[in-house]
Amino acid sequence: MKDQQETAKITANQLTAMLIIVVATNAFLTYPQYVSQSAYEAAWMEPIISGVMTLVLFFLVEWVLRKFYPQLDIVEVSKEIFGRVGAALIAIVFAAYFLCTTAVVVREFTENVISTVLPSTPILLVGAVFMAAVGYIAYAGLEGICRTAYIFLPVLLIGLVGVCVATMNWWHMSFLLPIWGTGVNHVLMGSCRYSAVFSNVLLLTIIYKHAHNPRQMRQIGTVSITVSTLLLTFLIVTYHMVFPAVESEQVSFALYRLARLIYLGPFFQRMESVFIFLWVTSATVKMAVTLWCSAYLLGKAFGWPTYRPAIPILSLLSWSIAMWADNWVQVVNVDGRYLMSWGWLIVFALPIAVLFIGTLARGLRGPHDGPGDRRRRRRRVRHA
Repeated sequence: MKDQQETAKITANQLTAMLIIVVATNAFLTYPQYVSQSAYEAAWMEPIISGVMTLVLFFLVEWVLRKFYPQLDIVEVSKEIFGRVGAALIAIVFAAYFLCTTAVVVREFTENVISTVLPSTPILLVGAVFMAAVGYIAYAGLEGICRTAYIFLPVLLIGLVGVCVATMNWWHMSFLLPIWGTGVNHVLMGSCRYSAVFSNVLLLTIIYKHAHNPRQMRQIGTVSITVSTLLLTFLIVTYHMVFPAVESEQVSFALYRLARLIYLGPFFQRMESVFIFLWVTSATVKMAVTLWCSAYLLGKAFGWPTYRPAIPILSLLSWSIAMWADNWVQVVNVDGRYLMSWGWLIVFALPIAVLFIGTLARGLRGPHDGPGDRRRRRRRVRHA
């Protein structure tokens, strides 16, 4: 059976839309709460600093991939450096991270939907419907996910900006003072600690060879990171101009709270029900990406002919992990204490370490006809 993903070629606009949605969807989750706790009035600075840091690392990783590993993903690079066993261990770490991220997101959105529009519906049913939709999109592969993201990106942009602009009558500029919030040190530490929301670098090492034109990856990275950074910053600035910093750090769903304040006259009030459709759609695309990455990495590491049979199993596993926690507080604690605080090790440190160890090893052994070189030559011949 031929792997459908091997022939997938995605355009630059579709990849850009997918990367923007993956990062910007964190505006609907607990990210605004975490940066508010660490920086108070200066919380809006943290996505800017994290975005700039991500952009620099994105350029660095893209240069290494283009120069030394133009036809390989992170699992194939790991096989070339550490062998099959080492590559399998690294792939399992990445896959477990994506799986846990999927579980946390589905639980957070399930809790949000139940507490707002479906209070009498069992949480197991809402979560199961969520995962069924996510599994269906992930089963379509990276092309299907990116095309879905490309269709829904304008809706996301209009919704995010619309929520912020519609609350303009509640803005208080004085709530943003003092300008440095809890201090420069806390702002810098919070920017590094919560930078895992920008997963562009790790996704780049997975999707690089599937791009229709890999030479456009710098443009894709620049646009996607810049737009998602501006969206997160605009939301947090608006949120802190509406609610004082001491109050904003206590709320998990900042955007929903802003949406409840919208009042544009007797015919335009209680607009949050409209935006819930937007949030659910964005979350579905984000979870489809993380679920697909988990299945794809495991398939590549263990040499499966196709990743598709793993999608239903991983969907069920994510749903089970999401429903394992007794309550919402446990989910927030696990997310904030582990995934959000230490996620940068998986998203930035590990893929960069793998690539630079491989580059250093190549430099030490000199020109060598290794398995990766032979694989790339075979791909070039097939492509020609």
